[in-house]
Amino acid sequence: MEIKFGNRTIGLNHPTYFIADIAANHDGDMERAKKLIRLAKDAGADAAKFQNFDAPKIVSDYGFKAMDGGQVSHQASWKKSVFEVYKGASIPFEWSMTLVEECKEVGIDYFSSPYDFEAIDFLDQYVEVYKAGSGEIDWIEALERMAGKGKPFFIATGASNIGEVQKAVHAILKINKQLVLMQCNTNYTASPNNYDHLHLNVLENVWDDVPRCDFGLI
Repeated sequence: MEIKFGNRTIGLNHPTYFIADIAANHDGDMERAKKLIRLAKDAGADAAKFQNFDAPKIVSDYGFKAMDGGQVSHQASWKKSVFEVYKGASIPFEWSMTLVEECKEVGIDYFSSPYDFEAIDFLDQYVEVYKAGSGEIDWIEALERMAGKGKPFFIATGASNIGEVQKAVHAILKINKQLVLMQCNTNYTASPNNYDHLHLNVLENVWDDVPRCDFGLI
């Protein structure tokens, strides 16, 4: 299957499409965000991807504080609470045009993953492709809303099982056939040990369990 947008074609017989996942690494600083776009281009990326979310809609400050043991895993080393980190990492909607223009200036595509209905609808004017984060794979209503925009759709599969992947893929393909399924490792720390958990063979196994679509790696 081939997916086309802009001047690119995504598919088995075409060059790899490289997306630099800037996400929340702008640290709330517009100039840093723009610099990261330029660095992504220098590194050979075809696109720079951000995230649009409102911290109170996706993170429970009370819930994390009430957890037995508090912050765990890589979050345990954070100096701020999970809620404070997410709040500081959110991108104001008014940044979008500036980031789009910066991407155009250096010659790469602009992506952003939306995390609520308002963000999904807002981004439609700025993106040629929708990208759903792995935390949304079981939020079928959000997937359907993105798929309904009629644009190519990339979805990450981290922290999910094959049943959840199947359900998401079937829901999306009923609306939109332009689907890329992304194998995902949700631990984004820079440890080389993470390469032991990429599990590329999952991509081969999925062929037998979901309708045919394109695949990628996060």
